[in-house]
Order: sequence, then C-alpha cells, then structure tokens
Amino acid sequence: MYIAIDIGGTKTLLALFSDGGKLKKRLKMQSWQEPEKWANELAKNLPRVLPLRRKTIKACTISYPGVLESGHPKNAKNLPRWNGSAIETYVKNLLSRNSINCPIYYKNDADLGALYECHDFKGKTVYLTFGTGIGGGIVKDGQLSRESATFEPGHVAYSYRGKRAEWEKISSSKAIRAANNDLDVRKITDKKALDDVACRLSIGISDIIEKYHPNQIVLSGPIVSVFPGFADSLKKLILSANIDSKVSLPKIYAAKKPQESVIYGAYLYGKSKNS
Repeated sequence: MYIAIDIGGTKTLLALFSDGGKLKKRLKMQSWQEPEKWANELAKNLPRVLPLRRKTIKACTISYPGVLESGHPKNAKNLPRWNGSAIETYVKNLLSRNSINCPIYYKNDADLGALYECHDFKGKTVYLTFGTGIGGGIVKDGQLSRESATFEPGHVAYSYRGKRAEWEKISSSKAIRAANNDLDVRKITDKKALDDVACRLSIGISDIIEKYHPNQIVLSGPIVSVFPGFADSLKKLILSANIDSKVSLPKIYAAKKPQESVIYGAYLYGKSKNS
C-alpha cells in the first residue's frame, strides 16, 4: 500500500493506493493558512484513508507547494505562514502515532503530475499545468529528467498586448479567469474567448518547443475541460510562430486525470523508490 498527500495552496488531497496502483481511498480537506489548523485537520482525516493493516504501507509521498532542498520542504509561497521543517517533523510524528513506519518522500507537485501523465510516452515529454500559476515538468522515456528540476515555465517573461509579464500572469487559469469577468475557465464557450486562451498559451509553448524540442506536450489544469474548443487555434498559432524549421511540431495532449495526476504521480514515485 502507498499513501499520497497532495498539499495545495487551498486544498489537501489524501489518497491510499494498492501495490498495483488502484485508488482505494480518497479524501479532500482544506489547506489552512494557519499550519496548526492544517495539522489538526490532517490528524483527524489521515486515519480515514489508512488501511487496517498499517504494516502494509510501503511509502508516503507528499507533494509540497513550495521550495524543496535536497528533498526537504522549506518555504511555501501560497502558504507563507508555514515552516517546512516544522511540517516535516509533524508529519513524521503523525505517521508514527498511527503505527506507520515507512519512508517519507517530498516532491514538487508539477514533477509528480508530469511523472503520472507522461510516464507512458517515448522520448521527451513536457508537462504543463495551468492553475493559480503555471508549473511544469520534463519526462524522458518515463523518468523525470534532470532538466525538470530547474524547469519553471510560469516565471519566464513574455510580451502580451503591449505589456511584459511572467507567463503565469498572462496564461494561468487565474489570469484567464480574470480576463473573462471571473468566469470559471471550464465554462468558457465563446469562440473569441477560446481563441484568446489559445493565444495566451501559444506564447510560452512556442518558446518551450524551441528550447526543449519535446516529442509531445501534455496540458493539465482546468483548461483541459475546454481544450477541444481551442486545440486547432493553438496549433495554428504555434505553427505561425518563428519556430526553427528544423524543430518538429510535437503532438499536444490533454491530461488524463487533471484533478488527480499529482496523487497518482505520488504513488508512482513512492513505488519507484521502493522497487
């Protein structure tokens, strides 16, 4: 059995997987800005996803929404009051109190999402997730590449409509929602608005294609719900960009499980470390 914990800026997802990768239990709780409240919620909810036989748990992989140093959590941008070292100590003690003695791994959420969504692809795959910000990972032949550790696509600056800003200020789900009168991006149906989404995404994707030469790209986040509505426009915009003629246009796919790719990736990562 494997435990997966996806700590986001607003919610935390808990999951239990069988050795074969079947999702056995899943529970969502709030990610409180106050670490004490989050810790209390975790203590209350974690036992609800644990198996009766605690010794069957082989690993616990945690997606931490902040900086990691040598696999240890530090500061978290979306949870500024949190102390990574204190969280790490608390989680270790909580598992011990619940009779769980297994390795605990911390990993970036985008890396875990990339690992799940891209592990079946051959060659190089770039994974991009559009949420409050823009995250990403790079997978080569089913394994996270070294490039993935420094891949920060959301923080690259581009020009859009006469202004220069980081890509996530232009193309994240948060930015797209703000550009559409606070409409949930999953409900965008207007063709003009969908073409605008394609334009916003193409800016960074064209640059990524030239820099990394991926064989395929996987898109994740709320925008996946409306991907069919802007897929053709996105492809045309990328083709019209000044991409090196020697660079092939990669196939672009929508994520299989955009809401759960991180916990599935956490399972794969935990299993890979214990195989």
